[in-house]
Amino acid sequence: MICLPVVAKVVVNVGELLAEVEAEKRAKGKKGKKKKKKGGGAGGAGPSQEPEEGAEAPSEADAAEAAKKAEEARLLRLLETLTEERMRLGITPESQAAASAEVAEAARLAKEAEAAEAEAEAEDEAAAEEEAVTEAAAAAAAAAVALAAAEAAAAEAKLAAAKEKRAATAAARAKAAAARMAVEAAQRA
Repeated sequence: MICLPVVAKVVVNVGELLAEVEAEKRAKGKKGKKKKKKGGGAGGAGPSQEPEEGAEAPSEADAAEAAKKAEEARLLRLLETLTEERMRLGITPESQAAASAEVAEAARLAKEAEAAEAEAEAEDEAAAEEEAVTEAAAAAAAAAVALAAAEAAAAEAKLAAAKEKRAATAAARAKAAAARMAVEAAQRA
């Protein structure tokens, strides 16, 4: 039994190589032949631009033609190798389509997993922010309780000071009354 991930990888590689071969064929097919330049200046006067026998121009053309044929041969060998590999691995159009579908499904699942991870991170951040807000609210409530306790203590201290002042005033009145009584008693005697 053939391992599907391996087949999928091979199918993708084969597909890429086929696309490369076809792109190179299209690129080669679009290239036009270069036009030869004719003689120079006005009325054909001047030296001819056509290569003389034994000059380098024909050898350059021959080299270009040989390079073109070599490239075509390389592309044909590559296509033949790809075809042999497909046959060796038992890759049919159906299995290639199935593998491509599996690759697409894996990519879709990976994208969904990435989106779910991003959503989970966003939820974690939101929960952390909510926790921070809750902690801040608790701290504010504790501060409000402490402020209320301080205000109550200040009110109690003010009340105690007022009571003390009233007691001191009452004591001063009692002293004054006792002094008046002593003066009155001294005057009677």
